[in-house]
Amino acid sequence: MKLTVNAAGFNNSVHMGTKDGQSVRTVKNAAFGGATKLGEDPVAKRREEARRQAWKVVENAWKNDRSVDDTIQSHRDSYAELENRKKGALAAIDKTNRQKETLREQCGVDADSQEQQDLLLLEKEQDYKNGVLDEGLTDEEYDRLAEIHKKPLTEYQKQALELNNYAADHKREIRRADYGMTAEKQNVSRIKLERLKTHAMVDAQGAADDIMDAANDEIIGMLVQEVKDQQDEKMDEAKEKADEAMKEREKREEKLDEMKLERAIERAMIEGTDEAVEEAERIKRQNDSPDIQMTDMVDLADSADLKKSVDQNLGDIKSSMKVLEADLKGIKVDEKA
Repeated sequence: MKLTVNAAGFNNSVHMGTKDGQSVRTVKNAAFGGATKLGEDPVAKRREEARRQAWKVVENAWKNDRSVDDTIQSHRDSYAELENRKKGALAAIDKTNRQKETLREQCGVDADSQEQQDLLLLEKEQDYKNGVLDEGLTDEEYDRLAEIHKKPLTEYQKQALELNNYAADHKREIRRADYGMTAEKQNVSRIKLERLKTHAMVDAQGAADDIMDAANDEIIGMLVQEVKDQQDEKMDEAKEKADEAMKEREKREEKLDEMKLERAIERAMIEGTDEAVEEAERIKRQNDSPDIQMTDMVDLADSADLKKSVDQNLGDIKSSMKVLEADLKGIKVDEKA
């Protein structure tokens, strides 16, 4: 039997075989043992945690399976010990039987004689009383025993019964060994049957695979979230840069609008035409600047003395617009306009 857990780099295997009738196992852990330097990587940490959990499941199942094997081996050892006891008892009984045969020959008792037949019945009665007889006596045998006990036993029968009585202990040993060996065989068969029902190692393999699959799903989620966070961060940075660019553009446009309004006002002051005044007022409305009322410029344009009106209002413009004197020195008025 070979069990292998292999998921996301996790490679543990349990090999089981037999050697000299004994169960042999080796555990190989190719990727476990803390060799991976995790640092602060959450993905690596989660994968290593899943490996430890999966290996723990397999290891526990393997330990339980090994414990079952140890139990089976214990029953087998007990069976072997009982079998040896039975062999020893059978050898002792065989020795006793040879002694009885030698005694019969020494006493000159024929195997087919009535004395020998009565001895066999007496031995059966003795075995029954010692509790080593598998079956009881018949009525005919009880009647014959009653006749036998009416007269004294021969010397040969007495010595033979002593040898048979000594063999009773060995016969009891054989009976105990037979009962024990039967029980041990049944225990081993029952345990093997239960093992076939449970499939502990196979179930552990499935559980380990489930742990690694769940970890892989979780890791995928972590990676997806990390990518999403990075995208959101980039979008925030891009939006921030766009906002800054927009503000910078608005500042430039505002400055340009102010410069455009200043030029329009200067033109209106110089030319004094309705078109120039309307253009300046339009730009003013566009910029929503409350600094100058363009209707005042129209009145100035209608004045008979344009130069005087312009000079008069330049002071007002400088005051209201807060324009530096140096910025207006370049303005020239054509007195003949």
